[in-house]
Amino acid sequence: MGLTSSLYIGRSGLLASQAAIQVAGNNLANIATKGYHRNEIELAAVRANEIQRGIYLGNGVQIASITRQVDEALEARLRNAISDEGGSRVAQDLWSEIEAIENELSEIDISTRMAEFFNSWSQIANNPQDLSLRTLAVKQAETLGDYVASVRGEFLNLQKRIDDRTANAARAANDLLDRIAQLNESIALQEGGSESQAGGLRDQRDLYLGELAQYIDISVNEQPSGAIDIFVASLPIVLGNDNRGIAVTTDSTSEGLTTTVRLAEDRSPLDIKSGELGGLVKFRGVFLENAIDTLDTYANAMIYEVNKLHSQSQGLSLLDSALATTEVIDTAVALNDPTAQIPFEIQHGSFQLHVTQVSTGQRVAQTINVDLDGIDPTNDTSLDDLAAQIDAVANISAIVTSDGRLQITADAQDFQFSFSDDNTGAMAALGINTFFVGTNGADIGVNTDLVDDPRMLAVARDHLPGDNRNALAIAALRDTGVTSLQGQSLTGYWNRHIEDVSIRTAQAIDQLNADSVVKENLQVQQQAFSGVNADEETIDLLSYQRMYQANARFLTVVDELMQTLIGIV
Repeated sequence: MGLTSSLYIGRSGLLASQAAIQVAGNNLANIATKGYHRNEIELAAVRANEIQRGIYLGNGVQIASITRQVDEALEARLRNAISDEGGSRVAQDLWSEIEAIENELSEIDISTRMAEFFNSWSQIANNPQDLSLRTLAVKQAETLGDYVASVRGEFLNLQKRIDDRTANAARAANDLLDRIAQLNESIALQEGGSESQAGGLRDQRDLYLGELAQYIDISVNEQPSGAIDIFVASLPIVLGNDNRGIAVTTDSTSEGLTTTVRLAEDRSPLDIKSGELGGLVKFRGVFLENAIDTLDTYANAMIYEVNKLHSQSQGLSLLDSALATTEVIDTAVALNDPTAQIPFEIQHGSFQLHVTQVSTGQRVAQTINVDLDGIDPTNDTSLDDLAAQIDAVANISAIVTSDGRLQITADAQDFQFSFSDDNTGAMAALGINTFFVGTNGADIGVNTDLVDDPRMLAVARDHLPGDNRNALAIAALRDTGVTSLQGQSLTGYWNRHIEDVSIRTAQAIDQLNADSVVKENLQVQQQAFSGVNADEETIDLLSYQRMYQANARFLTVVDELMQTLIGIV
């Protein structure tokens, strides 16, 4: 061991301190770089030489490693938190949109329109023969129907916006997957399976993974080459440098259009739980569909319940003809057979058909039986059978039109007809002498016969002039339990929906706040572990500077010694 070895020791110190200064400088240069993970240099003593038995002399310093400070478990937790927050943000946004569409915090809403409609019937009950009150009731019903239809239309517009947003999110996610797959290839080539890491490329990939987590919840598995595989649940969407891609499909089902996120390569459905895509698909397929179904169920119940009362009551004028609004697909099958496709329930029972001679005031009642007991299915009443029964009544004709609608006509101008005591719901289901037309929130409307002639509004029962019992019955529907609504009233059913929307909106806001706190806490932990601390790096920089100066001084001393030695020689 001589002065030559000392030169190598000084040289190793200079090189190591230079590298350490570069690492510290690089950290400081990237202190504000998004996604950057701090690098840390580890120095180790060079293996010592034994200069005599049991005595070792060091050979300087060497760089043991330069490593990115990254906690993979923490990174995975942070990605999950980003996905959770993304899904919660979507839910909060969309529940707020539902609230805004229904607008129940104002007086321009379904609840107000419904109250005005039922109030108009209460007003009619006070003066049953007042044409202006009858006209008002028709106008209030039109306003209610139009608003229900407009709310449903806004729901469908929201559905389309969700579909567009889903497609955009899928495209953004696919772009990120392509970039990650390309970085996988670059990292594998640069690292070549060695222990050294391509820190810059890995930082960029981690940044893309964080952005991808905003759209879908993912898990990551790193290969020995340094490339990663990305999974959604157990399904791989990136394998090394191969992006299998994601695609959004819209399929038509019996319940409408459904949107599904799939693997582009083989169309396998992806089980996305969170992230923006997960939140959009879940909200559209569950919550928005439920909101539409609730509105349709409410409209359907209101149409049927009002029509059941109206169809078996009388207006100021009786009927000389009536054309059903419901088209029956198969007129030869029982009225409760699904193939008939009648949108409302018809039960076993009967109703009264009254034929009145205008000139004499004489009225004859005829019982029309609707056999739907199922004991002998061959005898169950079809629309054709019902038309035949009614046609057999004196002074009345009944046919089934080519489009499957029941048409009833008085045989002469001196005769009119009406209905009462209908325990089957047949007249309401078929659309004879009804108040509303339509079956749900999309097509609800008021019978044009009533719009044209409010005298036809069926306010009375038992053909009594000035009677108001049907007006009172319809007004009472707001608080009367309805079988199709699980015993809830129309008002109670809708109010329960509004309460549910309000609660879910508040829950969505709370969940978003909670998920944001979790994400922010994890980001703080990540920054503490992987981020650059300017004070620490400055201290390290000063330390490495002193190291460099010390080794430079050491080499100066060794050089002076060598010059002295050469001078002696």
